[in-house]
Amino acid sequence: MDSLYKKVKEDLEKKIKDGVYSPGDYIPCESELEGFYKVSRTTVRKAVTELVEEGFLTIIRGVGTKVAPSKLNSKGSELMSFTELMKRQGIKPDVKDIHVKIGRGDDQVTSSLEIKPWEEYVEIYRVRTADGEPITTNVSYIPLSMIPNGDISVFDSFMSLYGVLEDKCNVVISTVEDSMTAVAATSKQAEILGINRNDPLLSIERHSYDRNGRTVEWSRIFIRGDRYKHIVTLRRR
Repeated sequence: MDSLYKKVKEDLEKKIKDGVYSPGDYIPCESELEGFYKVSRTTVRKAVTELVEEGFLTIIRGVGTKVAPSKLNSKGSELMSFTELMKRQGIKPDVKDIHVKIGRGDDQVTSSLEIKPWEEYVEIYRVRTADGEPITTNVSYIPLSMIPNGDISVFDSFMSLYGVLEDKCNVVISTVEDSMTAVAATSKQAEILGINRNDPLLSIERHSYDRNGRTVEWSRIFIRGDRYKHIVTLRRR
């Protein structure tokens, strides 16, 4: 079976690379592939599974298996919003399920933002999509004092958080610090992002600062592991 599944895998991979199957296209179902390649269902499943693991395909539960979009690549030395990052790589960004509210009194939030316990902050929840597919969940916290007149409606419909802060609030983020770890998706996260429970996610805790070193944002981000690659370059001094 090893040689058979490798032939199926190699042919499907070639068709993906040659554009026979483009990103977003659904490949034939297992029974069709079984008949086309004259192999068993087990052989087809093994070939497809490996292509999923290698990032060529993604399984949409209850729908089928489609060609995965390119991974979103981020270099550690670059500071840009997710919107800018996706646009630069030819990926269409969008935002859905935006929820904005004013909060106060959460010890972890006030400590992370370096504000007083009684000071208010803005909580912004959103799901980011890439080419129409959910890729991240974000919860960002910003001191309310940084928002002119405390008007949080500026966040009701936006693409780039950093863009809104700069254009509407005259706040420019110049430095970010990210703490990253790999985690398994919970049932709720899996449902939101269209993946399976326990699939890998990259968890990022972010602190953002302006030119004067003030904390502008504290956020928690969860990114699909199959859609994101973080690149760090180290140089010898």
